[in-house]
Amino acid sequence: MRRTAADAEITRLEILSEARSSFARDGYAGTQPADVAERCGVTRGAVYHHFVSKAGLFEAVLIELSEELDAAVTAAAGKAPDTRSALEDGARACIKFMGKSEYRQIVVEDGPAVVGLQRWYEIDRSIGLGNMELALAILESEGNLAVAASDGLARALFGALTELGLAYSRSELKLEEATDAFVQLIHQLGVRSG
Repeated sequence: MRRTAADAEITRLEILSEARSSFARDGYAGTQPADVAERCGVTRGAVYHHFVSKAGLFEAVLIELSEELDAAVTAAAGKAPDTRSALEDGARACIKFMGKSEYRQIVVEDGPAVVGLQRWYEIDRSIGLGNMELALAILESEGNLAVAASDGLARALFGALTELGLAYSRSELKLEEATDAFVQLIHQLGVRSG
């Protein structure tokens, strides 16, 4: 019987889901593609057909988690009454999401070592930096930013938010401490409610 593209996509998603659970529970070193295949009821060849390598499977999981983080930030920001609140609420959602145990294990603990620090940074930046740039551009257009929005400013704030989220994920800061630090930072930039 021939498999359809829809069947192949279902198989890919099942493998991705099982691998995510395994990477979160057992870490990269403790996860074996053969075990993932067995739990999904597929061959090891099916895993490699969809993801080429264990590292490729891991990167797909890392990207999926990063996209979910971005969706959580966007959803939180979208409920806010103004742009400053959106920036604050989005930051809180970001930091909180980064504290999830599966995010901590996959993205924070294993991610840089498995995909390399440069690739890890590229994934993070490609998914989240645009939101920071957009928020600053909107604040500036509304007259609610005391300094000029720039690529450098967006990167500085994005870097600060990432570091605060990492500190929270490693239990070095509490959620309120990390969130308050980011809010204080944007207040120092003269960000006003609009």
